[in-house]
Formats: sequence, structure tokens, C-alpha cells
Amino acid sequence: MKKRLTSGMITVSLVVVMALGGVVNATAQQAINLSEIVEVVATVVAIDRVDRHVTLRAPDGSFHTIEVDHAARNFDQVEIGDKVRVEFYESVALYLGQKGEKPETKAGLVVARSAKGEKPAGVAMETIDVAATVVKIDRENRKVTLKGPHGKMVNLRVDESVKGFDNLKEGDSIHARHTEAIAIVVEKQ
Repeated sequence: MKKRLTSGMITVSLVVVMALGGVVNATAQQAINLSEIVEVVATVVAIDRVDRHVTLRAPDGSFHTIEVDHAARNFDQVEIGDKVRVEFYESVALYLGQKGEKPETKAGLVVARSAKGEKPAGVAMETIDVAATVVKIDRENRKVTLKGPHGKMVNLRVDESVKGFDNLKEGDSIHARHTEAIAIVVEKQ
């Protein structure tokens, strides 16, 4: 699972690298950071305490049933009509590393949850750092082949908006730091 997540993150992050204009001109001291915060408040409309499912009505009127992990404390405190506030943060920082720098993957996860007896709440944040090496460049067709930390090769088309594509060289290292954080709070209605 973790390997699949990491491989997926490498692909997603590196596609973003190749799609952004000016990224290839960045140095190790310069980075491009894209981030977004999304907040959604949904209402609890049904609870299955045996199977630990909660059905939420989103602001647009749609319904979503989620399974609540046993690690989540105070599930018995959730009531129909409660509001569930979810804040989601995602960030991707992209930069070029030193030529010949070895591809690698690093990851970290931080999790916190509410105290016993309180309404359920929790925060989780994960950061994955990935690096890939430029193996092949097809300038005529604007394509690049990247080799990830586990040897997986990814072929990408480089968007016309990437101004520094002509300066990219085989052996260059491309780095991406992907961070996701989520905070969930159940509020009494």
C-alpha cells in the first residue's frame, strides 16, 4: 500500500513539475509552492454504531457514508444533527536538485486525536519527499523520461508553458515535496 502510494505520489508530483511554467529554471534554493485549503461542513444524518458508519449530508445536498476507524475515539459521542467540519490542506513544492543527486523517497506522518469523553476530533498530516533523475529528453516531442527512487521509469510530456525545458539536461534531479493535512471536528448542533 505504502509503495503504491509513493509510486502514485511520484507520478502525480512529477507530472505537476513538468506542467508548470518556469519550474525548470528553479535552483535548489528556489522552489515553487502550490497549496490549497478546502473547508467543508457536513451534517450527520445517520449513524450505524455496529459497523461504525456515519452518513453525512454535504452542503450541496449530496450524501456520503464513511467508515469510522476503531482508532477514532468517542464515536459514541456523535449524534444525528451534529456538524462535521473538515479542513483539508494540500501543498506541492517543486525544485531542481544538484545534477547526479540520487533519487530518494522520505515520508512522515503525524496524527492526533481528541481526549476520551470529548466530541470526536483529529488531525493527520503526511509529507512525502520524492526525487527523480532525468534519464532521457526528447526535445522534438517535448517528452522526458524520469527514473524514480525505486527504479520506476515515468514518461511525461512537458507542457509548452515550461520555459526552461531547453535547459534541462540528462542527469538533472527533480524534487517534489507533497504535504496533505486533514482536520476533522464534530460539533454539537
